[in-house]
This record gives sequence, structure tokens and C-alpha cells, in this order.
Amino acid sequence: MRLLNTLFAMLLSVLPFCAQADAISDKLEGTWVETRQFKDYPRSVLSFSGKKLQIEHMFDEPVTVEYKVTEQKADEFTITFEFWHKVKRGNGRIIDQREGREIRYHVEGGRPILSEMEFEYDGRGLIVFGEFLRKDDFIDGFESELRKSLNNREAPSMVKMGE
Repeated sequence: MRLLNTLFAMLLSVLPFCAQADAISDKLEGTWVETRQFKDYPRSVLSFSGKKLQIEHMFDEPVTVEYKVTEQKADEFTITFEFWHKVKRGNGRIIDQREGREIRYHVEGGRPILSEMEFEYDGRGLIVFGEFLRKDDFIDGFESELRKSLNNREAPSMVKMGE
């Protein structure tokens, strides 16, 4: 009987985490389209279904990965994923290359936004590399306040040696 009580208590302790995972999956469910188009390249598209993410037009081939949730707050969280793929180098050699991404879910003015975060080495630090809106809520060229605040910062000027 004691063993059953212990197992039941363990089950109850795990349920809130399952409910949180389901709530996040529900927020992400569906198709998201990149808000900016670069030259003649098709826009990247993210399609979420459960814990799976299918990525189109971001890499050479479509990719399906399982994502992880980090930095979870009330209506904001970060998802991360990584995978390996073959890449042909300039010298013709084919290597395995690791790709990893960090995408922040946040809401501005009631609109859910996915912002792909990158580290910029020009002194600004974290910036928004790309943004995605739900297919049904798509606005061409949309920029979130998060993107504007991070990307429009001036990089610190470089001090010359000896000055």
C-alpha cells in the first residue's frame, strides 16, 4: 500500500509539467510564416504539431525536429532545437554540420510572435534575426517592439589602442 501511495504522489507531481507542455504546444500549434522575405528566396515556414517542429525554406532540405522549452514565464518562453545535416564545403568535402536555433515566443498587443534570437558580435549582443507570425495573422514586413529595441541599439564604438 505504501508503494502505491508513493507512486500516486509521484504521478501527481508530474501532472503540472504535462499540463504546461500541453499549454505550450497549444500556443505554438499551426503554421508560422517569416515576416520578411530576402531577395528571391522563399520565406521560411515553421509548422508545429505537438512537440514536433517542421522547418521549410530555412535550410537546404525541410527538417523535422523535436523542440525543448526553456526560460518559461507567464506568456513568454523560449524554444530551442538542434540537428545535424550534410554540408558541402567549397573544397568539395562533405561534412556533418550542427545547426541550433533559439526562438522566443512572446505576445505584443495581443499578437503572438516568434522571434529567432541570435548573438551579434558587433557589440550589440542578443538581436532578433527573424520573426514569424501565424499564417492567419501574417503581416508582410512586420517588426515587433522586441526586434526594434534589440536590433536598433548602437554597437559600442571601438576604442583604438593607445588613445
